[in-house]
This record gives sequence, structure tokens and C-alpha cells, in this order.
Amino acid sequence: MDAAQLAPHRRINISTDDVDYLAFSGHKLYAPFGSGVLVGRTDWLDAGTPHLAGGGAVREARLDGVSWATGPARHEGGSPNVLGAATLARATQVIASLDHDRWHAHEAAIRSFLVEGLGKIDGVTVHQIFSDTDAATGTIGVVNFSVAGYDAGLVAAYLSAEHGVGLRDGRFCAHPLLKRLGLPSGSLRASFGVGSRLEDAQRLLAGLEQLRRTGLGWDYVVDAGRWVPANDTRTYPHWAPNTPGTAGAAPCLDD
Repeated sequence: MDAAQLAPHRRINISTDDVDYLAFSGHKLYAPFGSGVLVGRTDWLDAGTPHLAGGGAVREARLDGVSWATGPARHEGGSPNVLGAATLARATQVIASLDHDRWHAHEAAIRSFLVEGLGKIDGVTVHQIFSDTDAATGTIGVVNFSVAGYDAGLVAAYLSAEHGVGLRDGRFCAHPLLKRLGLPSGSLRASFGVGSRLEDAQRLLAGLEQLRRTGLGWDYVVDAGRWVPANDTRTYPHWAPNTPGTAGAAPCLDD
């Protein structure tokens, strides 16, 4: 089960749901340091071929063979990301301590507001896989949409540069699905969670309304495969210097 998008929004019981393996990303749960999780059934972990051969995964090494450890250690050769694991563990504790009903109500309110607002903007289409999904219980804080006449990457660049809103654009590791939805070049994804505010959704809607009403305010070009402002004269704030590899300073609506 790929729970990268689900784990930040719902509690998961792998026993009740009969999950063999569960994977999710630490940064989706607001944890730093590049950590992630793969939870597996004990019998499968004990019997599986070691993922990485090395110290920690080996119980005993002989000239004619190797005796492997059992459990998670069997698949965690080498030096572990201790700091990443500790911060991810703390993040899961904080998320688990939230009031379940308030947590879901917070996200549901923002999502409903955003979906309703997107539906009122001419040329904007919200994409949903299952038509019978219950908006109250069957959805999470993720909304996928596209803007007619505009490449998704261009819209994302426009919202970031001119409105300070960060969205994810692309095909989200679901290329066949996007192609079937008629979006071979991708779409846009707004994601929000416990730290998001209604004002964030309002800013996104205002930016899209302006795009449909007056068009792009700046000129944009494709640089290294990504849309960027052609003549960006903005300066970086002191807390987000222009350092190679950083994501810039736009507040992000994609967790």
C-alpha cells in the first residue's frame, strides 16, 4: 500500500485493513532529514531476501555463507538515518495526538471551499477518479485540477511568481491515469493539511480568477524543462537565500 498521500490525512491500521506492506514518506508528515517508512508483516520480513547486504543485516558471516538477521534489521544494512528516524517518529506522535474529528473537519472545510470555488471559475476542471466518493469521509486534503488553454507547469509558475502559491504540477507518478483522464502532459495538485488555512485556498482561487480574467501578468519561458519567469527581478528574503537546490520562497499548497 502506497500511503504517501494517505498517511498525513488518515490513521491507518495495517492489521484491520490486511496490508502486507505499507510505505510512506517522512516529509509528507512534516518530518525533515529525508526519512521514509516501509512497514511489513513479520513473517515476510523474516523470509525476504535482504534489501541491502551489509553490517546490521548480517547476524554471522562465514567463509562459506552468511546468516542473516531477522525482522527490520534484515533489510537495513549500513548506517541508519538515525536523525531522520527520530524526527519522523516524533512527527507521527504529534499527528497521532491530534483530535481525530477536529483534524478531519479542518481539512474537509478547506477542501470543500476550494472545490466549490474551483467549480465557479470558467475553464477550470476538477478531476476525480471515482464519481461516488463521499466528500465527507472518502476524500483527503488533495485536489487535482486543470485550467483550459494553459499548460499545468505554466499555471504553477504563474501562481508561484505572481500570487505566492506553490502547487505541484505534472503526472504525479500516475502517467497512465493522467493519460486516460485526457491529461497526457499533466495537471495541477493542491495539497493541504494541518498547517493550512482557509486564506491559502482563497489566495489560490483569486490567482486563478485573475488568470482567467486578464491572463498572465508576466512573461514566462521554459528553462531546463520548467516554466520560469522570463525576467524575474524579485529578491530572495533573508530567510530563504538563493541557494542552489532550494525551493524558493513561495508559500506551498503542496505537502
